[in-house]
Amino acid sequence: MTTTLERQDPVRTMLVRIAGEQMLQAQVDRQSFGGGMEASQVVLVTARYREGGLPRLLRVVMKRLQGRPAREAAIYEGLVAHCASRISPRLLAVEHSDDSVLLCLEAIRRTASWPWRNLSAGSELLVRLAHFHRIAGEADAKIPAWDYEAELGLLAEATWTALDRCRSQPGLSALARDLPALRRIVLERVRLREQLLAEHPFGCRPIHGDVHPGNVLVCRRGQGAEPVLLDWGRARLGSPLEDASSWLQSLRVWEPEAGRRHDTLLAAYLSAFGADGGLTSSVRDAYWIAGASNALSGALLHHLQRVQEPALCARRRGGAVTAPPPRGSVRAPPRDWLRVLRRASASAGA
Repeated sequence: MTTTLERQDPVRTMLVRIAGEQMLQAQVDRQSFGGGMEASQVVLVTARYREGGLPRLLRVVMKRLQGRPAREAAIYEGLVAHCASRISPRLLAVEHSDDSVLLCLEAIRRTASWPWRNLSAGSELLVRLAHFHRIAGEADAKIPAWDYEAELGLLAEATWTALDRCRSQPGLSALARDLPALRRIVLERVRLREQLLAEHPFGCRPIHGDVHPGNVLVCRRGQGAEPVLLDWGRARLGSPLEDASSWLQSLRVWEPEAGRRHDTLLAAYLSAFGADGGLTSSVRDAYWIAGASNALSGALLHHLQRVQEPALCARRRGGAVTAPPPRGSVRAPPRDWLRVLRRASASAGA
């Protein structure tokens, strides 16, 4: 199947920019991964060539970005380059056209398909995430505009409507028991967000905005294995606790031990960030409000819409509500997101 990149053929041109004219004679293989939520297309490019008579290999990832996701290129050139080079793929080149941006990144070779069974790896990610948050808060890195608060408001209202529909649908009525908690959070959203973004010492600063096991790889760098954060297209200004909560709440879906050691892992993040007071009641409340923000930013809505699809029979619908997704998936059952909303409602006194 011919991909969009192949039809326009900017790949070899980009390779020449990165590695020189030897790429003109290279054997170039391309493997498309689709676009995911942000990019319209993602391609793994492998170039095989000879240098000084010896065979060489170059692997890069090229992402075609259109519309709002095109802001990821500016995020790599600004925020990532200045504040997150240790925890992100290396930016190799950017090419702008009239209707899209082609982003070329270092291809990351992971050391294991699922490194998170060892919780030290998950803790190390939190430590590096905290260091990024600290540096980004002190730097003057530019982030392309995004009215996240307005979008969050629309998604929160749509989530409320979707959960309310569950009351009359077979196999889903149990989910609607959490309507009061969701309603309180939605109605108090503006106040709670202001409270979250003013929480000391975190405040409002650049964050990744989409931290979950599907967006993190552990690779071999330097003297050991290091976590690398992918897909920076949703980076924005927000509370660092939104990143920390997103990571911890998504990890516990597949690793029960992460749930049992939740406070220990969160304390590691707080210590690395420099929150000298540790896990105080105020920080804990802000943490759960951050988690509720993540739930209402489209994640819970997506799963509520999925379980309400007419094609799902009652048995499959029940499984979609309660069963954990495949390991490493971005998905989480709606009950997990609703649990976060219950905790947020109780913690904030909404």
